[in-house]
Amino acid sequence: MHLGSLAPQLVNLWSLRQDIVVDPDTDPEEALLLETPWEDLRIKEPSAALREAVRRMQLGPSAIPNILASASDSPGGPEKLLDELRPLQHLVVRTLAVGAVPLLSVVPISGHARFTRLKPLLGRVCRLSRFAVIRCAPGGLSVESSLVDHKVELHHPGVMGMLGRIDGSADDFDAPHLPVVEAVRSYLVAAGVLVVADEPAGLGPGGDGPTFAEDRDPALTGWSPDELLVHSGSRRERFGRPRGAAFAQVGRMPPPPVVKPPAAADPGRPAHRIALARPDLDGPATADASLTTVLEPGAGPAVEDGELSLDRLGGLLYRAARVRAMLPPADFDPAGYPTSERPYLSVDDSYALEVYVLADEGASCLPPGAYHYQPLDHCLERMGGDPGAAADLAGAARTGEAGPDGEPTVLIAISARFARAAYKFSGTAYSNVLKDVGALQQTLTLVARAMGLQSRVLPVGDADAFQRAVGMDWRVESSVGDMVISSRIPPS
Repeated sequence: MHLGSLAPQLVNLWSLRQDIVVDPDTDPEEALLLETPWEDLRIKEPSAALREAVRRMQLGPSAIPNILASASDSPGGPEKLLDELRPLQHLVVRTLAVGAVPLLSVVPISGHARFTRLKPLLGRVCRLSRFAVIRCAPGGLSVESSLVDHKVELHHPGVMGMLGRIDGSADDFDAPHLPVVEAVRSYLVAAGVLVVADEPAGLGPGGDGPTFAEDRDPALTGWSPDELLVHSGSRRERFGRPRGAAFAQVGRMPPPPVVKPPAAADPGRPAHRIALARPDLDGPATADASLTTVLEPGAGPAVEDGELSLDRLGGLLYRAARVRAMLPPADFDPAGYPTSERPYLSVDDSYALEVYVLADEGASCLPPGAYHYQPLDHCLERMGGDPGAAADLAGAARTGEAGPDGEPTVLIAISARFARAAYKFSGTAYSNVLKDVGALQQTLTLVARAMGLQSRVLPVGDADAFQRAVGMDWRVESSVGDMVISSRIPPS
């Protein structure tokens, strides 16, 4: 059905979110109690009109005139009822329909949601906010933005044509249907997913087209839409999606193991594992510099100059990334989700990270290639990916790190088994992975300095080259952080 087939008989409908519970046992003379996703709302001394309006909206979308009709004989009339409904606006779904055909619904997704008064746009230029995203949703599509507290559910395909840049004139749509266009745009603007160009003409410097306030807002200048989406989704509560340690994947997939199993041997390549020496921690406990010495600039390391030998590399990984102990599930976790204890911190002990060592010809401590660090067995396992890709990555990372004498350098690539994090966390899994990466990189950096080694965290990594080097599906496990470890070169 096209928008043009609809007769422009606009209807504004109100309803309560489906998860709002109205206490059925509330005495008519007592407060009205509503259980909401955020907190219980108690309205003292509600009028009979408000009780009737809440009852109607709980049953489903109701036309505003029908809701206000319940207040026609009440003191204060419809105006008083609207005032009483104002504290409930973060619970009310606004639906725009043409006759019996719903076009869209504006749904509050935050306890702070406030629906602004609808204003006529009078042919103003509009566009979809650059921070808005369109998602698949039950029964259609939804439009959401990291900046606002509503989402818009689209019920009619004709609404999709109004999400691009339009000015609401007859050049965009047939004139008889402009009232529908204007009503849809006003709802989308009120929800915050459609933004309006500046007045009067909305032209930028030199007449280069409409300008929009969100494009020059200094508070938004540093945010890309993708980064703001990740931040908002992991830090701001948006009800309707599980968030935090919800274990939403239980029953949908088996729990990922706490330690990654050894890779299957490549039929064309013999299994290659390099056992690493386990350092005696009593020595570092007495010989290492203090934490202050390691942290403060200019303070000397525990040893004057550290050579990146295989034993030192093994000592670094043992002290920073090994599995100290396997632990049973916590009391509030499912039986199939054990955890572990390691030297670095992980959010809720999920430990979804894996450590890889990539070496080229310049790393004399290892043959060229990519190696997975097995934190439980404390060994390096040769990966079956492309050795050339591993050498290229390691070679690019060692640029500027190796000394004139060819001091060995290796690339430490940190990956994440996302399913391990997502099995426990909903909405925050990826942001928790990034927190874990920082904790592991900090631990590796401090231990390396205490051992007299140099380290440097790389700002950007090549995830595609990493996947070729290790021979894995990036959707299952992908690199999320990189750092270089090298010998400390004596000053000339």
